[in-house]
Amino acid sequence: MKIFVSAALLAAIAFVSPVFAQKSSAPAGGSLRIGVVDSQKIVAQLPEAKEAQEKLQESGKKYRDTIETIQKDYVQALESYDKQKAMMSADAKTKEEERLKSIQERYQRYRDEKFGNQGELAALQEELLAPIRKRVQSAIKEVAKAEKLAAVMETPAFVYYDEELDITFRVLDKLKRNK
Repeated sequence: MKIFVSAALLAAIAFVSPVFAQKSSAPAGGSLRIGVVDSQKIVAQLPEAKEAQEKLQESGKKYRDTIETIQKDYVQALESYDKQKAMMSADAKTKEEERLKSIQERYQRYRDEKFGNQGELAALQEELLAPIRKRVQSAIKEVAKAEKLAAVMETPAFVYYDEELDITFRVLDKLKRNK
């Protein structure tokens, strides 16, 4: 019984002491200060993000144009095949069906290479936006430290928050001043 009480007491102390440690490191007033930021709004205001978006759209348009060309080729070949298949030999039908299948595979391969999760457009997006996200994160950290905030949350995480917690425009100001 004595061992059980000692173990329970140790467990209670272990559980409670981090709570007291957190409170003692909090600013005067005893509560943690939290900030809120809308990083999408910040990124939308940055000229380099707009340039990156334009490059992505330009590349995407080129890829979409190529895909549309492949689709048109497929539709034309399919229509031609449908019109002529009644008059084709079995061997000619097989060859034409293989050609149609080849066009479909080319379309799928191209779409995956350009638009897939690991595709060229996704890689370009990461390449262009990673430095911007890094700058934004750095500015958020700087503002949070200057404001003595214990944490900063992204706005979509909240249903409601007091507007005084929002540091979005302070971060944006910091980014614009530190170009």
